[in-house]
Amino acid sequence: MQPEPRLSRRDRRRLDTREEILVAARELMLEVGPEALSLRQVARRADFSPAALYTYFSSRDELVAALFAESFERLDAYLRRVPTELPVPQRVVELGMAYMDFGRDNPMDLRCILLATSQEGLPSSSGTAVGLGAVRLISEPLREGLEQGVFRSDLALSPAELAYLCWALVHGMVSISAIDLTDVAEQVSADSRKALEAFVGMLMSSKTQ
Repeated sequence: MQPEPRLSRRDRRRLDTREEILVAARELMLEVGPEALSLRQVARRADFSPAALYTYFSSRDELVAALFAESFERLDAYLRRVPTELPVPQRVVELGMAYMDFGRDNPMDLRCILLATSQEGLPSSSGTAVGLGAVRLISEPLREGLEQGVFRSDLALSPAELAYLCWALVHGMVSISAIDLTDVAEQVSADSRKALEAFVGMLMSSKTQ
């Protein structure tokens, strides 16, 4: 395998500038929404001239698509850290923890993803295919668990419904993790891993416990 060619100083500077624009655009988009975002506003926030901005993004839609794609790619990278050869129950727990780590480490990207899922007619460059891949990574072990008899057959839930339930639990914990629970620590425990392990334990078939 040949090493990747080193970028020139000019190319590195261009990538740094592009990332600087995306950071400013992400902050602004979360303030005003994708529909109200304009290149002129982004240029002002990033301290660029509008003409200079057009050398990196030809339109507002291209810029918004790049923001969404970057967020989806970061989520995908977190989820793909989980080894696919892990036993199904452990994989479900680790994928849930990976999603929580992503949300904690990248709150603005998480908000971008939620914003992206509410948009219609996004171009392929917005990373929707990567986003769908992330959904499959989360749902696949749940489907496997049901098919292999690892999870209970009397749950009366399809693999898709079970994936929705699991994702709702994990995303809910991501949202709550931003709240300071110190004053109610005796009433509400913030041990996310323990909660996920208990959830998976309730799904387990008696034959596999």
